[in-house]
Amino acid sequence: MELKYVSGKVSLISVFGGGIVIILSFLCVLELLVLACFNRLVEGVSLSAVWWMGDYLEISLISLTVFIVITSLICSDEDFNVDGSWSSFCLCVVLIGLSCVLFFGCADFFFFFFFFEFSLVPTAVLILGWGYQPERLQAGLQMVIYTVCGSLPFMVLLSSLWLYNGSDSMVLLSLVGENIAGEYLVFWFLLLVGMLVKVPVFVVHGWLPKAHVEAPLSGSMMLAGVLLKLGIYGICRVIWCLGSPPLLLVYGLMMVSLWGGVVCSFLCLCFHDVKSVIAYSSIAHMSLSLGGILTLVNLGWMGGICMALAHGVCSPCLFGLANYTYMGTGSRSILLCKGVLKSLPSLSAMWFIFCAINLGCPPSINFFSECFLFCSLMGFSYFLIVPLFLMCFLAAGYSLFLYSSVNHGYQSVAVLTFPGLSVRFLSCMVVSALILFGLFIMLGVVFL
Repeated sequence: MELKYVSGKVSLISVFGGGIVIILSFLCVLELLVLACFNRLVEGVSLSAVWWMGDYLEISLISLTVFIVITSLICSDEDFNVDGSWSSFCLCVVLIGLSCVLFFGCADFFFFFFFFEFSLVPTAVLILGWGYQPERLQAGLQMVIYTVCGSLPFMVLLSSLWLYNGSDSMVLLSLVGENIAGEYLVFWFLLLVGMLVKVPVFVVHGWLPKAHVEAPLSGSMMLAGVLLKLGIYGICRVIWCLGSPPLLLVYGLMMVSLWGGVVCSFLCLCFHDVKSVIAYSSIAHMSLSLGGILTLVNLGWMGGICMALAHGVCSPCLFGLANYTYMGTGSRSILLCKGVLKSLPSLSAMWFIFCAINLGCPPSINFFSECFLFCSLMGFSYFLIVPLFLMCFLAAGYSLFLYSSVNHGYQSVAVLTFPGLSVRFLSCMVVSALILFGLFIMLGVVFL
């Protein structure tokens, strides 16, 4: 099946297939919500309660996963035509989404670890099979090495916890009491390092920009929208089950994370590849989310989770816009892809909306999450006001730089012959913008 633009519209087959995917995904989310609500009513520990946690963190991240899977399939028209292997492509994307859904839903640490690692397999296949350049082999290898080396200590420590406590259930471990792991600095660091690679924290972030640049559009959207949330979710669950990490480790991770976010924000002003700029902005936003969670207060957790959800919707949309800009101009270089505003005003309007959301304009959820994070982090330590101020200023700088560089200037010759945007893509962008601007209404219901 080939997906082509015919007179500015997508083919009937692609629209019908997209409708089926949307209906099935909606039914899947509905079933998960029903199961979660049912488990909250069940008293005691049942078989279903052992598998599904049923809290708002799980439900929100599962809903985000299903939404990003649908969006990535809708926006990846060109990737369906690689050797006619559209079914294999869809299978890889769906497997990534399924492994992430099971990861967010499981309540046992070994299922937790299994699906955490299993998500690496279809992601690597997606990058190696549908990547654009020969360097995709190096990108896939780096991703595997970083993830496996970080996760091996986590697996060994999970085994020791299971042996010592007689159970790997998150619920039972959380009921035992706080500080099961004690105040051992090395123990906590080895326990969290696998999650920190997935966030990713500066110093262990080298695999992410390379993977983004070499991955196809769906790979980049799944990486930014869902896979980076595995680390944030894992840190939340480990702290919830095993207690608070030592204060010295918290200070160290927070300083490395926030100052690393400042460095990545500066780097966003130096790169010429649009996907590299978006990838490094993802590292900066996720470092801010991690800093809020490490404050170990309710406002910090609320801000960190809100930032993760906002980034999970905004960043994939920016990658989708970068892909359509590449299709129109024939280049991802900021020096070459210019003049989009003159020929494709609808694409330029989407660039403006999502760059504004990325820098945290009100009343988007990004704005409220940054307010929560700034309050919690400055309440934690006044010394953090310098990296916070720099990250806020630089986020506005690279977002405006990205928008002005792509949309203004001399037109590329390729833009004049570009057939235009598909209706499906524009619909996804509009729905994503509405979610980001309207999600703040649900803050009181979900988090308070």
